Amino acid sequence: MTQWASHYLEIPEAIRSNDALQTQIADIIPGRPIYGKRVEGGDREQNARDILIDFFDCEIEYQEAYERVLQELPRRESPHSHDNNTFSSDWNEALIRMQAVRFYNHGAFLQLKELGYSECYIPHSPHEDRGSECTRKLAGDTWEIDPLLNRLKERYDNENYDTPVTIPSRPNCTHTPIPPDMSEDDSQYR
Repeated sequence: MTQWASHYLEIPEAIRSNDALQTQIADIIPGRPIYGKRVEGGDREQNARDILIDFFDCEIEYQEAYERVLQELPRRESPHSHDNNTFSSDWNEALIRMQAVRFYNHGAFLQLKELGYSECYIPHSPHEDRGSECTRKLAGDTWEIDPLLNRLKERYDNENYDTPVTIPSRPNCTHTPIPPDMSEDDSQYR
């Protein structure tokens, strides 16, 4: 049973197995902005938030979240619908992936602090981009939680993307924090 996700794809199992973490995340989502061209206009931001709430309430899995984005945030209703960079072929997955990792990590940082940890470990992800800044600078090491949490909030709550690297640092980031005493091959939490 996974208590802590060691990468993006383990998030659903971790939140089903860790009630305190799930509650922590559920408390964060309603009060946080979701920025980006994909969610601009009409109810798009709230629709994205509602999908993420259902995901973190374990009512839907990734695939259904991706499909709901296409239905509830249709490209044709966006003021940026003409922009193929904003609406790449996997834009719906990228939106969910980024926000799922963002909210999971925010909740995990807070939960680790509540458990008395001041540091976390960031494991390598089997899906990481080996050349990304987060892989090169953060993965495979132990870090102070507060700076990473502050950078995450500054980046995603205040749209200040000039912060030092944190997780997630980009739309395809798959890194998540785990307790510092868990090694990457520790099966105690899996």
